[in-house]
Amino acid sequence: MDPFALIWFGSVAVIVLALFLVGRHYPGSGLDVIGMKSARQIVEQREALEAEDLDQMLAAHNARRRARGEREVTVGELELSVVQDIRKRDELRQQYLADQDLDQLLEATNARRRARGAPLRTREDLEREFGQGSPDS
Repeated sequence: MDPFALIWFGSVAVIVLALFLVGRHYPGSGLDVIGMKSARQIVEQREALEAEDLDQMLAAHNARRRARGEREVTVGELELSVVQDIRKRDELRQQYLADQDLDQLLEATNARRRARGAPLRTREDLEREFGQGSPDS
């Protein structure tokens, strides 16, 4: 084998081995070198900031309540209030969507009845025939 080729391939092998060893034993990661964070670090930092924000907002809310002479609210009570508000919002949304569906069905029924020359139906007619309100009531 040609000595020049042998030196060339040996040099390439040494460079590749050196790069492999540096990459393997370098403390930290490549993200640290270019100043980026991993997804896990970003999520952990965001959660810590949100927890700090919650503490600050609760402290300010309780300060206002103390100034008015009311008792303070705990995190658990605040979370319960949020869950109840979300549940109520979802119930109202479901009722609204059910009313929209009923209006659309009534309009389609009345379009067919209009084409046949039959009398139109109203929401009150349906409520008398099928019952009042939602299935929950």
